[in-house]
Amino acid sequence: MGLYKVIFLGLKVAGPEEETRLIQGLQKRFNLTPQRAESLLQRVPIVVKKGIPKEEMERYVRALEEIGGKVRVEEELDLEVEEISKEPEPIYRPKSRLEQKLPTGPIMTCPQCGFEQPERNECIQCGLVISKFVPYQEKAKSIEDQVREISTEEKVLPWESGGGLFSAYFRTTKEALFSPVQFFKKVSAGEGYWSPLIYGIISGIIGIGVLLIYQWFFFSAFIPAQVHTFIPYNLILTFLMISIPFTVVFSIFLGSVITHLCIMIIGGNKRGFQATFRAISYSFCTSLFYIIPFVGNFVGSIYMIVLIVIGVREGHGMTTGKAVLAVFLPLVIFFGLIFAAILTPLFFGGAGLFRGVGV
Repeated sequence: MGLYKVIFLGLKVAGPEEETRLIQGLQKRFNLTPQRAESLLQRVPIVVKKGIPKEEMERYVRALEEIGGKVRVEEELDLEVEEISKEPEPIYRPKSRLEQKLPTGPIMTCPQCGFEQPERNECIQCGLVISKFVPYQEKAKSIEDQVREISTEEKVLPWESGGGLFSAYFRTTKEALFSPVQFFKKVSAGEGYWSPLIYGIISGIIGIGVLLIYQWFFFSAFIPAQVHTFIPYNLILTFLMISIPFTVVFSIFLGSVITHLCIMIIGGNKRGFQATFRAISYSFCTSLFYIIPFVGNFVGSIYMIVLIVIGVREGHGMTTGKAVLAVFLPLVIFFGLIFAAILTPLFFGGAGLFRGVGV
């Protein structure tokens, strides 16, 4: 069975819109950073994958061409074994028809197909122009360590990689708060309910716990002492602190169910309930903003909505508009029902449907 090499050549059609589409497609299809995708496009031609069977080659070609990329496929030299009698080792030779005795003189090896031939500027087997190919080959080698293979980009969250608890929590929170798009791409590539749930519980305990302590200090300092006898705030605070984990779990599950139902309504459910649950759970990292006095609660709540939109978008592969609609649809329905409840009596009252019948 033949093996193939996939070479990425850049844009199929030149233009700013096509270039933007290609860069975004490289980021989404192969989980590249924007800088890595631009660097890859600037350094073409570059070998994306080599030594792969036909089926895998066709998948790579299809993926790159769908996002506007230009691809060249080359069949790698296949060697067959011809056994010679009384020979301890098999002798390998190319299947090519160019099996002829080479003339004497300087011999060179083609850098692309490996065919040995008299020294010249063009390969007599694959037609490669050596003087044009060598500079591109050097560029490809210079970034080989950075690019590696597109398909082997790291997709594992620190929290789910099995590292140290505090280090993994800190790194995961840093990525979620400051690089949310790349972070939720990793979230969408992962699986499981338990790890994101534990992460959300820990974040909720830290943020909500500190917020309750702030409220306790405010109550003690500014509320008159006479009121303390009527409101056992210490007992209430103890009960609330104990109930934080259960409140967070309930909030994650309820938020995931409602959001996922809205996603199903707008037709964006592509990866199931698990993708929604993971996005909601990791969005609870914004509870840490509650540590900031006075404004932390407001900032954390707003940013949580932003992260949920990004998480839903990346988790289900939908557009930003659909993700925003899915997240805000419960509010739209809620306020729609309120307006309906207010306007319906006014409408029917103005029409005289509720007036008595005169004699």
